[in-house]
Amino acid sequence: MTRRLACVRGLVAVGLAGCAGLTAPQEQGWRAFHDCQPAASSAALEDLTLSGRVNYRTQEGVDFSAMKACMESRGYACDLGLAIGARPHTHCYPKSS
Repeated sequence: MTRRLACVRGLVAVGLAGCAGLTAPQEQGWRAFHDCQPAASSAALEDLTLSGRVNYRTQEGVDFSAMKACMESRGYACDLGLAIGARPHTHCYPKSS
């Protein structure tokens, strides 16, 4: 029992080490997405790359427009990634300064 508990603790420690924190661009993307999300209730974060690119999808067309406009107002250039049915996946890249 003690050995199992030690193994579980070890696995948890290794898992948490990989989640030490976000890069500065990721933090900026996280903040921008969550600041914009109230205006686009169906927007769901899909991925946040090391470079700060925010990938998300929306269920509603109006949410797509609202989210894209909000992200662009926060310094991102957005384009439509894949459209799967009526659920566009959008990629927003931090604009170079």
